[in-house]
Amino acid sequence: MKSFVVMTNILRRIGQDRRTLILIAVLPLLFVLLYGYSFSGEPQNLKLTIVNQDNGLASVRTAELGRVTLSLFLAETFIERLNPTTFDITFAEDPEKALAAVGQDEVVGALVFPQYFSQQVTNEVLRRVGERTVTYEGRSVRLLPGEESEMPVATLRLDDSNPLLAPAILQSLNQALSEMLSQQQAALEPENLLDIQPLYEGKIRTLDYTAPGIIGFAITLITVMLTAISIVRERTGGTLTRLLIAPVHAWEVSFGYTLAFTSVALLQVGELFLVSVLLFGIRFAGSAGLVALVIILFTIALQGIATLLSTIAKNEFQAMQFVLFILIPSIMVSGVFWPLEMMPPTIRPLAYASPLTYANSALRKLMLAAKDLSGVALEVGVLAGFAFVMLVLGIVSMRRQAYSA
Repeated sequence: MKSFVVMTNILRRIGQDRRTLILIAVLPLLFVLLYGYSFSGEPQNLKLTIVNQDNGLASVRTAELGRVTLSLFLAETFIERLNPTTFDITFAEDPEKALAAVGQDEVVGALVFPQYFSQQVTNEVLRRVGERTVTYEGRSVRLLPGEESEMPVATLRLDDSNPLLAPAILQSLNQALSEMLSQQQAALEPENLLDIQPLYEGKIRTLDYTAPGIIGFAITLITVMLTAISIVRERTGGTLTRLLIAPVHAWEVSFGYTLAFTSVALLQVGELFLVSVLLFGIRFAGSAGLVALVIILFTIALQGIATLLSTIAKNEFQAMQFVLFILIPSIMVSGVFWPLEMMPPTIRPLAYASPLTYANSALRKLMLAAKDLSGVALEVGVLAGFAFVMLVLGIVSMRRQAYSA
């Protein structure tokens, strides 16, 4: 009976709080929508550079006319079959420059078709399927298999730093190749025609790719939750009010919180990296100093967000709810598990509004690809902007909270 009374009182208090009711109703819906949209997308706008040197001709033996030359232009056919939504294609003339550009400026791959690509494909098809009957200059002729050719096949240089995205790229290329080869009545895999040269030689595992995102998410969870709940507790207990009416400026109080929680975050990050590298062998190829810079800027931005959340939370329970409201979108749309390139364009603005997106990107570039400061300049700049804005807003919020208890 007493348990029923306690339950009734709790439900009544919840029913009297509009913000709690809204969170209870909206949060599960938001989670389902973000999950459905984020994990249902396909790769889009991937930068692919193509060098097409194929002359489009194939010299083959026939039973009736001897050797004839067919105009096939198979490289052009393949390019036409590429999904324009998946790939943002640019054409180049220099194969070496195109291959060297992979991994730079978001270029995920370079595809080079040699001069005799159509010849090579035709030889491979005839060797596999045997004689074929085609119409040549109004006559029906039989194409005969020739000798195996040593001519070069097409070359694909692929940025495989993202082990979730690389298979999707190969699948898209495989589909285009299958459609091109369907007119040749043969089904060959990309490996039969492409000399694939992974940029990182397949050394990056899925665990390596997801580790920076998990570390960033752990920082978000710990910092936002710890900061928001601590401030709410001190405000409701009167400690914050007494501190702010003392001869101490609001910015000093806010900066003190920032120093304290940044120190805690750095200790926890050090523990995370230590366990990840020593126990699981996580790839860490970049500068520890740059990683620390990213973590510090990210933590300052998170503390500003937590301070703002604590302003609108009446108690610690509400603070926890608001923290969840921030954490769920962050992990779903910030590329922690699912690449941004595979999210629908409608959901990407949410990703670009989250500091975790930029921290995740910077940590991956530093840990996996050993980028220098110029390689993460965009991410560091955005995080610095987030940190400055949130620090200023946190100071303003701290002033307000002095009298809100």
